[in-house]
Amino acid sequence: MNVGERFSTFVDPGVDLHPAITRLTGIRDEDLRGAPPPAIALGQLAAFIGPAAVVGHNVGFDLAFLQAAGLPAPDRLDTVELASMLMPSAPTYALQSLAAAAGITPDAAHRALADAITCAGVLADLAARARVLPIAVLEEALAYAPLLGPAFVAFFAEAASGAVRGAWDDVALARPTEAMAPSPPSAAIAVDVAFAHDGPLSRGLEGFEERTEQRELARAIELTMRDGGPLVAEAGTGVGKSLAYLVPALARAGEGERVIVSTHTLPLQDQLMRKDLPAVQGALGTRVPVTVLKGRTNYLCPRRWQQFRGLAQTREEARLALKTLIWRLSTTTGDRSELNLLGAESDLWPRISADDETCDARRCARVAGGCYLQRAREDAARSGIVVTNHALLLQDARMRGALLPAAEHLVVDEAHRLEEVATDAFGITFDDRVVRRALDRVAHAPAVTAGLRDERVEEAERIRQEVASAQARASEVFAALAAVLEPGALEDRRRVTGGLRASDERWLPVELAGERFVEAVAGVGTAAERLLLRTTDEDERTDLESAASELSYLRSAVTRAIHTPRQSDIVWLERRQEGDMVLRVAPSHLGEAIRRGLVEPRRSTVFTSATLAVAGSFAFATDRFGIADLADARAFGSPFDYATQAILVVPNDGALPGSPEFADEAAATISDIGHALEGRTLVLFTAHGSMRDVASRLGPLEETGITVLTQGIDGSRRALLERFAKGRTVLLGTQSFWEGIDLPGEMLECVVIARLPFAVPDDPLVQGRSERYEDPFREFHLPQAALRLRQGFGRLIRTKTDRGAVVLLDRRVLLRDYGGELLASLPDARVRRVPMTEVATTVAQFVGRG
Repeated sequence: MNVGERFSTFVDPGVDLHPAITRLTGIRDEDLRGAPPPAIALGQLAAFIGPAAVVGHNVGFDLAFLQAAGLPAPDRLDTVELASMLMPSAPTYALQSLAAAAGITPDAAHRALADAITCAGVLADLAARARVLPIAVLEEALAYAPLLGPAFVAFFAEAASGAVRGAWDDVALARPTEAMAPSPPSAAIAVDVAFAHDGPLSRGLEGFEERTEQRELARAIELTMRDGGPLVAEAGTGVGKSLAYLVPALARAGEGERVIVSTHTLPLQDQLMRKDLPAVQGALGTRVPVTVLKGRTNYLCPRRWQQFRGLAQTREEARLALKTLIWRLSTTTGDRSELNLLGAESDLWPRISADDETCDARRCARVAGGCYLQRAREDAARSGIVVTNHALLLQDARMRGALLPAAEHLVVDEAHRLEEVATDAFGITFDDRVVRRALDRVAHAPAVTAGLRDERVEEAERIRQEVASAQARASEVFAALAAVLEPGALEDRRRVTGGLRASDERWLPVELAGERFVEAVAGVGTAAERLLLRTTDEDERTDLESAASELSYLRSAVTRAIHTPRQSDIVWLERRQEGDMVLRVAPSHLGEAIRRGLVEPRRSTVFTSATLAVAGSFAFATDRFGIADLADARAFGSPFDYATQAILVVPNDGALPGSPEFADEAAATISDIGHALEGRTLVLFTAHGSMRDVASRLGPLEETGITVLTQGIDGSRRALLERFAKGRTVLLGTQSFWEGIDLPGEMLECVVIARLPFAVPDDPLVQGRSERYEDPFREFHLPQAALRLRQGFGRLIRTKTDRGAVVLLDRRVLLRDYGGELLASLPDARVRRVPMTEVATTVAQFVGRG
């Protein structure tokens, strides 16, 4: 790539640089001395640009500042947008990542000229990618380009003029790989044979390590699958749960039975499908067909996508249409997880997904590529092991087995998250987004848009009018709900109790608004029926019927949440950060639903996780799963030696959480630890407010060269973890950082837990669920806190060679009578009670940095 004329200048802002800017860019205050002020530098830049288009990475962000300072608005070409369309499955569109994919080595990251040259190289690589696309794809890209801007028109026109591949050929879509032919039923591979010292796993599985705990867990699962019934199995970090349940699962599948494996997180699902199952099957010599099955909203619907392509009218719609057009050349699954959707593209996905009960293979057969959802379901019906997620598993339970193939056995991994997902599956959410999506789907149904252009115009316009009326009535409902919260109060949620419902002043306006909304929705349904009478096209009829039937959810949601809730329902309303209202309904206890939907239909069910027991008792978990009278519950320990690998440090003096001095003392201790360990510290909070409060006090630590990263301020979760792994960093996080983080070795040597993770007692869901217990604190709040505390502790030791400290700044664990139960729930690490001023020294000495 040849680089022509260059322009680069420092700008003197007239103020000192923040230390974070210096760390990021390497620019110091002395570098800016003598540089032109902003106005002069801006004039020089405008003269350099002239009439040309400006190419940049996320260029709108930079141009917004320049235009605010007076730069005339130039035409722009954003390489982030361009890459997102031409590389739809790229895991990230960060400039350095795209440069690495193109084989470009930047001169200096985060320096303006070097980044501009890198961006030019990325543009050249993207142009090369575009030129090898089929000409039919480029011609369609040209049709969308005017919605993106003149620079995009020029880019795709140049690509089309230089494209030669397949000019006269039809566009070829990727063909699905042939399903693995099942091996004939064979004798089961016994766990003791598979895990033997010289057995197939030790011989054929790279990195296999004999673990007593893993073998015992596998034996227990083997017996449960043979004899039937539920098993609750806690397997500590390092046991290798997936291998322990996959070996007996493959054995049962080899005998012609089916096993469903459900996970909560996508990374574990991917690990099972891409790594664990192929490796274990290779070692055992089995050929059991396996597949992954997700909810229908995860799959592209080719028929709905075809309609969407012809209706793109906005920048986001054009970008998604082109991105999916190019993606269709390579995808064999149509699975959304293969796409990296940006911004509003995620909101548009439902318009092209298979989240429509009318989607079927027959209707999609008319579109090239066929139905991805049907293909996935057919694969699942042929498979001995089906990997799915908790959301689909519980939706299947709610719909009494309509979504997943019948199976003799079920393994629920990450079982500690099951109740949380079940709350969504068996509950109701009524908010503006739900209403808008359902009503917009009717208003923009193909029958309506086509009817506005033919003899059905009167009926089509009537639907649009009724939809507008229903949207107005919905706004009245949400306004009435907002009035229920105390005017000007800081509360963002409130439980809807019997006392509140009895208030004519507060709740009656909500009920009346709800009745008007239900009537308006019924009007939409009536108008849809009239249009259907004059619609003959099968696809148009089916789409409109499906859209109209979706309105029944809105009516039932209002009826159950506002007018006639069930006796066991917890109903509450909340105000989101954006200010909009949402009304929620959740069952007070889900044990019966889990038992009826997951356990009873199958011969065996295994619930497993690293955190299920509280001080050695499984009573809380088995109650939540509804199997207290059935389950065999066992703990299988961990191969890690926590007594020598870890310590728990608790200060025996200092302020308690909630006191005015706590934030200052916490920040000082975190600073001391971060300085002593040169970063390598994860700090876990229970609330964003307290996290930001402490973060604001860590400026002195940053001045020593230690980076402080804060969740919600310094980037996405993945970006924060990537930056943390580079070293010399203290990371502050809340809820999502308490689990699912794997930072082995010297990357992480200290986990600081700011306060005991008790749930907020006046949270409506927590409040409602605690009411079924005689002693809510001991039977509900304390077990929840113990399990959460264990999850936070589990971030520290990830391998047998790790060594580190957990610091619990909340010394109530030493002062209150419940502290013993919390400590008894943690791994067997030594507890050090020291003055607050000695915490950092104690940690540093233990990890060898004292």
